[in-house]
Amino acid sequence: MSQITFEPSILELEQRLKWLIPRLQSKLDEHYKKQFSGSIILGKTFLSESAPPLLTIQKGRTYWKLIKESRSDFGGVSKTVYGFVRIKDGAIFRAASWKNPETRTKNAIRGHIMDEYCEDFFTPWGVVYEL
Repeated sequence: MSQITFEPSILELEQRLKWLIPRLQSKLDEHYKKQFSGSIILGKTFLSESAPPLLTIQKGRTYWKLIKESRSDFGGVSKTVYGFVRIKDGAIFRAASWKNPETRTKNAIRGHIMDEYCEDFFTPWGVVYEL
């Protein structure tokens, strides 16, 4: 008997990623609001009044790069890699550097974006370290 395998198309993966980004953004917003709820003065405004980091996507040849952008009161933008998602199958990877995901470990894949609870593979700082 032949085995049926489910391979999501790139369009399905893109739709799922577009569904996932607002949920990850709300996770970032909640963490930022909880962490910086006091009246700490940083720069020109109170830290509680500054905007939380913004999550964006940059598409490459092999991976979608999830980027967390933090804006300062002085006009600067600090960008860090939040994680990588492989385009062909939706596998989630931690970032090894700005350009590359972590693929050299035994368990490099942290999950898939087509999983039911895929937002649990992410924390406010990026992709989970251990499963």
